[in-house]
Amino acid sequence: MRERTKAFFRQLGRGIGSKNPVLFEAIGMAPVVAMAVSLKSAIILAVVSCAELIGIELFACLALKKLKSYFRVPLYAVLGVLINIPVFMLFEKFAPNETQNAGIFLPLLAVNSLIVLHCERFAVKNTLSATAADAVSAGAGYALVCLLVGVLREIFGSGTLYSFDLGLPVQLPGFLYPFGGLVLLGFLSAGVQALVRRQNPEAQPGRAFDTREIAESHVDSLRSLLHTDFDPYEEKTPDDAPQETPARRKKTSERAKQEKKPKRERTAKRANRAESPAPDTTASERALRRAQAAAQPDYTAEFDEILSELDAYRERYAAQPQPQSADEPDGANAEPEADTEEKGGDEA
Repeated sequence: MRERTKAFFRQLGRGIGSKNPVLFEAIGMAPVVAMAVSLKSAIILAVVSCAELIGIELFACLALKKLKSYFRVPLYAVLGVLINIPVFMLFEKFAPNETQNAGIFLPLLAVNSLIVLHCERFAVKNTLSATAADAVSAGAGYALVCLLVGVLREIFGSGTLYSFDLGLPVQLPGFLYPFGGLVLLGFLSAGVQALVRRQNPEAQPGRAFDTREIAESHVDSLRSLLHTDFDPYEEKTPDDAPQETPARRKKTSERAKQEKKPKRERTAKRANRAESPAPDTTASERALRRAQAAAQPDYTAEFDEILSELDAYRERYAAQPQPQSADEPDGANAEPEADTEEKGGDEA
């Protein structure tokens, strides 16, 4: 029991410090920058984010492990809306001004990237106790950053704390704008990272979020969806090519036999012929043949097919007379001549 408690507090410390979702992983920064302009709004943001993260992550660990990832992700948004609505109504009753100032960002917390990332990275792969520890640590780290940013921006930007005037001689309203929140987050992230590296040089906080595991999970999901190993650089054989047309059947027997063979076999034979020339050839001829074999592309036969089809099309339709349009009468071309004759008579 003591070991579990120690492990829980150790993970909680990592979530607040070296694996903080905002300061180190840069996740969920938009709500913090947009909403955390005062202590009241920061409390609303912290409570809603923690409630959604803990509730959805525990539910994903209990009931969503057997579903595919492309089914789980929309469910996270639905669960976020179900949790967001009652919490939004509660805060709208007790703090209507701060709730209205939050604007669209408070409902958008239902689709926070922090929830999707922790659910897909941890909840669906671990036990309930480990998932609860991860959710609490990540939620505590996110809430702490929200409260700290909200307090600092309210003090420096408005000169108040929880709506009480502090009587500061200088105020910086720029901290209340999004760029002020980004600047403050940058300084906080740099300071916390320097502190963590000084206390524990082996922690490597910059590697707290590794994108390779998510890339591998998406690749596995794509392969399971296709039910096959997808290789975009795999060479296709002529069996995968479209069926032959009557123009293609007119090719010579040598080209037909050459087309039925795989491209790799043709390339290998061409290379063998280039490497083993006839004994009666000179060195210059062998070098010339080797260069021609290396420079000869694989699409020569396809290009010849296109030319043969164009020639057949030209022979078929070039000799046919073009139909005369119905809008032009037979004597349309004779009218201008008649008009010129009449004009000439008038002039005479």
